[in-house]
Amino acid sequence: MGKLETALDHFQRCLLQRRKLLGFHVDVANVLYEMATIFSQQDQANIAVQCLTESDRIWKAKLKDNEKLISHLLLSGKLCKSLMCYKAAEENYEQALELAIVIYGQDSELVAQILLTLGELLHEINQMEQSLFCFDESIRVRTKLYGPDSASVGQAEYSKGVALLFSGDFEDASNCLNRALTIREQLYGPMDVDVGDILNTMGFMKLRMGNVDGGEVLHPLCKALEIRRAIGNKAKVVSTLQNIASVYKKRKDYAACLETHAEILAVRQEDFGMDDVRVSDAWMSLGNIQTIAGKLDEALVSYEQALRIRTLINGYHATEVAQVLFKIGSIHARQNRYDEAKQLFEEYMRIRAEEEDDPDEEMAQALTLMGDLQRESNEKSKAQVNWMSALEVYQQLGYPDDHPKVIKLKARQGSKGSSFSLNFFS
Repeated sequence: MGKLETALDHFQRCLLQRRKLLGFHVDVANVLYEMATIFSQQDQANIAVQCLTESDRIWKAKLKDNEKLISHLLLSGKLCKSLMCYKAAEENYEQALELAIVIYGQDSELVAQILLTLGELLHEINQMEQSLFCFDESIRVRTKLYGPDSASVGQAEYSKGVALLFSGDFEDASNCLNRALTIREQLYGPMDVDVGDILNTMGFMKLRMGNVDGGEVLHPLCKALEIRRAIGNKAKVVSTLQNIASVYKKRKDYAACLETHAEILAVRQEDFGMDDVRVSDAWMSLGNIQTIAGKLDEALVSYEQALRIRTLINGYHATEVAQVLFKIGSIHARQNRYDEAKQLFEEYMRIRAEEEDDPDEEMAQALTLMGDLQRESNEKSKAQVNWMSALEVYQQLGYPDDHPKVIKLKARQGSKGSSFSLNFFS
């Protein structure tokens, strides 16, 4: 029995005992909350939500309007958010905010912190106007309490800048991020962890704006990378490297892009070992860039490594394995190894056929490529069936009749004779 299962068994026994002794008591609510936390870690979201809902009901009934209830509401709101129960999270944060204002006054640090937390939630669920109001109020309260150049003001400015970035308001986002950066650098120096976070976000913003030429985008990203390497946070190092790789990809500087993805792979292997799902994803990303750069033999090696890991983790009949088979089959087709490619696409479609989910664009691409291969080997009727299936998938996905992929599929269906040319990625 693992640690989580042992802890869960303990809390279940405690729950039974306390319900017998206490009924619907705060201690029962506390156990339910701990159980919800464990269920969430086990990806059992439905049971976690049930425990959390019951826990909230007891807390709100028993604690009434006091400081302890605020603490519980904030804890529950955070867990609700992680479980994507956004309405419940919003209600808990709003109730905590109301109580904090009543108990501590409107211009208190707790109120400012709850406003910041609520603003981040509202941004996540696309309630932008309310989100910005919360950020502005948090900044106002903290400025009044600590002055405009305090670390807490910088924290709120950063959160507001991130929200503005994702809403596409790049000018105001830049102003907030620059204020946050100035505050952090003045207080903690240029190698501070939060300085690295802000610089990474600023580089990401430039990337989203399409500013990939010159040093405008790479300068903050490279500085962020230097800070994150010095601190030793490998997850953040990878995040920045991925942004840098995106810059090089947009520049079509594939040599630099490949070098960056190779470093991502090395960091992932150092952090998680050779057989982790994140290492598999890094092999896939490397293989994708190698394919774009025309290094097909190297891409095959990368995809084979990803296939090995995903098969080890998920078994051979998983969607994650099918995704790699599609990549390998596409390369074999490009290298005129049609029999190998057909076998891989057949296996891909066999695995995908076992899914309950509706077909996606990758399935449409596989059906199209399979039809191309069958046409090349003079299996015309089979090719027509697969092209028609691909067309139906695109139509299910909402592709209009004038979309290039739909037009090319219809052209395939209407083509006659041997003049048809194989085009694996059209």
